[in-house]
Amino acid sequence: MNLQVSSRGPTEDLLTGPNLRLRIGEHIVDTGALRVLTRPELPRLTNKAVAVLIELVRHAGQTVTRDQLLDRVWTGRFPTPDVLTQAIKELRRAFADDSKPPQYIETIPKIGYRLVATVLMLDDPESGIVFESAMSRPVFVGDQIGETANAEIAEIAEHTIAPDGSRRRARMVWLLGAAALGAVVATMAILVMQGRMRDTAAAPTATWKVSDTRALTSDPGAERRPHLAPDGTRIAFSAGDSGGGPSRIFARSIEPSQIVRISGGDAQQEGLPVWSPDGTRIAFQRANENGCTIYVASSLGGDEREVGACRDSSVSYYDWTPDGRGLITAQSTTHDGGDLALVTLDLDSGTKAFLNYARTPADQDLEPHYSPDGRFIAFRRGVAPYSDLYVMPAVGGDVHQVTHIASRIRGHAWSRDGSALIFASNFAGVMSLYAVDVASGAVQPLGVSPAEYPSAARNTDAIVYEIPRTQSEMALIDLDDANVPPRTLAPSTGSDYAAALSPTADRLAFISNRSGQLQLWLYDRATEIATPLTDKADTPVFWPRWSADGKKIVAVASIPGSSRQLIEIDVASRRQRVLSKPDESILFGGYAVEADTYLFAIGSSGRNNELVLVRHPREADESRQLIESGIAFAQVDADRRAVYYTTTAGGLYRYDLDRGDKRFVSSKVSSVTTNGWRIVDGDIWYLTGFEVKPTILHELDPATGEEHVLSHIDVSVRDVNFTVMPDHKSLVLSQIGTEDTDIGMFTLTRTDTH
Repeated sequence: MNLQVSSRGPTEDLLTGPNLRLRIGEHIVDTGALRVLTRPELPRLTNKAVAVLIELVRHAGQTVTRDQLLDRVWTGRFPTPDVLTQAIKELRRAFADDSKPPQYIETIPKIGYRLVATVLMLDDPESGIVFESAMSRPVFVGDQIGETANAEIAEIAEHTIAPDGSRRRARMVWLLGAAALGAVVATMAILVMQGRMRDTAAAPTATWKVSDTRALTSDPGAERRPHLAPDGTRIAFSAGDSGGGPSRIFARSIEPSQIVRISGGDAQQEGLPVWSPDGTRIAFQRANENGCTIYVASSLGGDEREVGACRDSSVSYYDWTPDGRGLITAQSTTHDGGDLALVTLDLDSGTKAFLNYARTPADQDLEPHYSPDGRFIAFRRGVAPYSDLYVMPAVGGDVHQVTHIASRIRGHAWSRDGSALIFASNFAGVMSLYAVDVASGAVQPLGVSPAEYPSAARNTDAIVYEIPRTQSEMALIDLDDANVPPRTLAPSTGSDYAAALSPTADRLAFISNRSGQLQLWLYDRATEIATPLTDKADTPVFWPRWSADGKKIVAVASIPGSSRQLIEIDVASRRQRVLSKPDESILFGGYAVEADTYLFAIGSSGRNNELVLVRHPREADESRQLIESGIAFAQVDADRRAVYYTTTAGGLYRYDLDRGDKRFVSSKVSSVTTNGWRIVDGDIWYLTGFEVKPTILHELDPATGEEHVLSHIDVSVRDVNFTVMPDHKSLVLSQIGTEDTDIGMFTLTRTDTH
């Protein structure tokens, strides 16, 4: 490796090239295609927005005046200053730059703008130059781990592994320096790596090919959470026993063979099997209404040993450490808080150690997986349904955000060569598999759908996954008499979720895929007829909430090529209006107390989510009031003029709309409870239990913090939304009805295109 130092900046031929690709912070921009590749759901950028971006890159870390930008981008024209303002807004929206202070483009009042994000120039085989602005993002350094971690993050971001296993090493230049308003001192270093591709016209782009797709199981009942052995010859999975009892752990060969029961088992549900690196042991968990416990058993069956308790099966994912001597999982740093941090568990000593890496007390990190070479950890940040994938060195340190979808993610795995993550998500509507390049963040649909929980072999190109054949149906649950069976409402061959009872109690709004895409439906309790309220096949809809008069419903619409919008639907006319701004990404919304006043949850997948009280949205007199940051879920108690909400930092809070003060209520309900809680006559009802029987309904008194169990409901749920009938003697939730999930498999190979 040769290290050269140069003070020169980006040249004109580089910045004006037809196929220029830039890494801006954590995003990849293809200037020729006018695309932010790390946010494929967004529309193309305008030519002018890209031209403004290039000007800011040309002067990275320095203030560029408004007049300079107008003169350079709109040469020979006489534009109003507003065109530049709109271009900046477009770029900030594309980069999701809603942080304070900004992480990408800083406004210098009355002067201009400054690009403060890290800038890397990609795909230039001749110069191999990569530029980093002086104002890069803060770097977490705990001790010497920080320096090692940052070096390794740079390596995974800039090195690509070719199909034959060799590394392509791009040359890069680091621009280091410090910038201040009015004066910039910059130094640039050129790092020339071995293996330069001088004969390549352009750096190859990885694509993935799926082949040999097939089902491994087709038996009645559900086979779930498949996990491939390291050599790719065997799978472990959970399935109900022959007597219809709780699920057990089984293993079998990929080829048709005898199934071996791994676990001893009792009355508890078992699941989430994970092979050890040498293939001799399988970790799994047993869950009941009080929590879960992790065990390890021989991969041939028997020889069980208890590892330790886990807090909640819905967030207790784990993987083996590369040496096979421990497990890595997620736990709260405060025992019962809402945060989740990655922690290793030593199997011999029983000790645990939290990893030292870049996170805040409000972050929720879970589902860690080591890369095939053991050098990196991929994990999910954000409890469902707002998650993204991140990568960091196995030793800890800085983290690198890989996806920017802020959506439900059901499982992820490393590709065999460690260059990509395979994950399942419904950000486009249907739960499907995608490959995301760890270096660039570019997302490629794999064309495998429906699909969940992928698992990859370390030593082969095989991938196994769940083929979800689970139907969720709205069911009326009698809370007084447990012997009364649940009554299915609005039966269909689709799945129904998120039921919301109208204030007059005569209708239910709910989300269903019975038309092929998640849409908003209305069920009339008197006629027992269900009709659609929305019907745009390319626009999934989520989270319905009724107005106090029962005439309107707000819901979140995921607009193709754009972000999530909060829409309001007039039930009688079916007319819609958009309440949120075009550059906002809405997580959920609802009605506040006064007329034309709403709650917006705005953000992506973590601590920057904001709960905002919005009066007269999209009107000239619109006003906004921030209630809380780091929001997870919220409900309005209109009778008591209060808002209850959970945060990613943990626990339930109450905000008084008249006094403007807030107080902590309880840690019993937290972000881990997700949206499975409701306000019922001033008390909090909430559910525990996810995909296990029974589902437990609790009641919490927010004044005293006391709580008790209301009912043991003999159903399993995947969606914890519920709605309570006016007499409080019954409720409606989405129970798991027909469940016939199978295991699928395919071969995933990498091809490089120019």
